[in-house]
Amino acid sequence: MRDKTKNILLVVLFILFIGALVVIYYLIKDNNKDDLQEITGVVIIASPNYVMIEADDEDYLIQNIKGIYQVGDEVKFSYDKSNLNDDASPKTIIISDEELIKVNENNSDEKIDEDINTDDTENETPDIDDENKENNVEDKIVNEKPNNEVSKNEEVKNPNNDLNNSEDNNTETGNSGNADTEVIAYFNDYKVSIDENKNSNTIKKGFVSVVDFLFYNGTIKGYKFSDLTNTVKLKVLGMALYFDTKIEQYFPGYKETISNGVTKVYTNVKSKIVEAYLTITTKVCTNEPTLCNQAKDGFTELKQNFHLSWELIKDIAGDGLTNLKNWYEIWRET
Repeated sequence: MRDKTKNILLVVLFILFIGALVVIYYLIKDNNKDDLQEITGVVIIASPNYVMIEADDEDYLIQNIKGIYQVGDEVKFSYDKSNLNDDASPKTIIISDEELIKVNENNSDEKIDEDINTDDTENETPDIDDENKENNVEDKIVNEKPNNEVSKNEEVKNPNNDLNNSEDNNTETGNSGNADTEVIAYFNDYKVSIDENKNSNTIKKGFVSVVDFLFYNGTIKGYKFSDLTNTVKLKVLGMALYFDTKIEQYFPGYKETISNGVTKVYTNVKSKIVEAYLTITTKVCTNEPTLCNQAKDGFTELKQNFHLSWELIKDIAGDGLTNLKNWYEIWRET
């Protein structure tokens, strides 16, 4: 009798144990379900190995995708909360599931905008023929009161990268050799002037000349930006980013002042420089592999020295999603 009671008790305890395990399983499952998140967004960069989506005004990079998506597709991803990296730029997610919600029926590759002044064609901005407007800029430079010198503790880090010291690997011919030498000499001389910060009018006029040369079909020593080899184009763009930072530091509000009442715009120089550098690098990496790594190394230093964010890159790309993919490929490798 006692053995029978003991066996019954063991069976009951076993059943209770199994029941407890079942309860624990469902509790854990419910907790995991609470941790499971969903995000739905539109694909802005599509690659066989990863996608980037835009959702709620944020960008998310997903690298462990299984499906193949196109730009403009709407996709829903499921992921555990612990697999979201909010600190990354852009944010990254390791997903557990994915679902295509809507296909972009109008999907087509976008053409890279080649109208900016980074090749041998005409510049993005047409020549300015209004002499009065040109004179207005000069008048503003001459009549501007110089600001106090910046203290040495506030100095901006010099752009000192391997690209700036490299030999020209470009195969371009013609007068490019003379153009490279003359323009680099001008930029180096201007750098000395801006570093010493002794003559504010010289610095201001030099800045206008540099911007006009890069983006408004201007000339330096009789040469245009399009006359330069790609190596030197990248070099002077990096130096110009340094000049722009110095101008902001020495003369706050100056660029806004000289932009008022004229057709040329000097307030968005940083964005234009970054756009030009990325566009040239994209072309270089397609056509000149020997220069590609140098160009990327140069961008790495620019990104670090001038705190270039992913948000800035995306803003510059605007609606040019093909540009965005090419530029992200450069961004993530630097």
